[in-house]
Amino acid sequence: MVALLLALPLLVAARDPRADVVACGSASVGPSTPDLVSVEATAQELATAAVWRLTFAAPLVVPDPGGPPMRIDILVRDPQVRTVTVDGERGVNRIVRWDATSVDQPVVIRWVPEHSQTSFNPPVIEGNTVELRVPGRILLGESPDGAESVVRLRWSVRVSAGPSCDRFGGRPTLRLDDAPTSSPPAPPASAATADGAGSSGSASKFFIVGGTIILGLLALWSLRRLGPR
Repeated sequence: MVALLLALPLLVAARDPRADVVACGSASVGPSTPDLVSVEATAQELATAAVWRLTFAAPLVVPDPGGPPMRIDILVRDPQVRTVTVDGERGVNRIVRWDATSVDQPVVIRWVPEHSQTSFNPPVIEGNTVELRVPGRILLGESPDGAESVVRLRWSVRVSAGPSCDRFGGRPTLRLDDAPTSSPPAPPASAATADGAGSSGSASKFFIVGGTIILGLLALWSLRRLGPR
């Protein structure tokens, strides 16, 4: 229970104001741009994977037949890599991108200064939520032990559809939260404890029965000694 109460702040996603879609440039705001309302970003799998769960004001239609496909950009800064300005975004060196052209469209991870990119699994879409999961070894590079901690990265979000944008944060300065954990169940009684209890009970019964037999023998011996000869 205590661990659950401590984890409650992590369960509350960071909120984004509703109806705050704005023009990305000089064009007008498009009518079909999804409205981002919250983001939950966590470090999972022993901090070797970054997970972003985005919630929108309405269920998503992928692909959207009424307008240009939505694009989700998770703007990432790895403090161990030099940053650049890309598409007007400053202080960026990694981008986790998903274009909503299909539910099977994979996520693309861009290493911006290195001019390279790789693909990973499609996101999980459930109603009005989209969850993007990226291993640290793909996002930040693989360490000698075959994994990479995502704790050091900083992030922000930009959602766009044609000329319209909805943002969460400016430069990538937000941190990942630790994934909440539940309290472990109480351990069952060990076999040693159970065996000890059984042995103790058996020993008690043995002494009671043995004591009764000895008293009986003593009484019989006394009667025979004190009886007539």
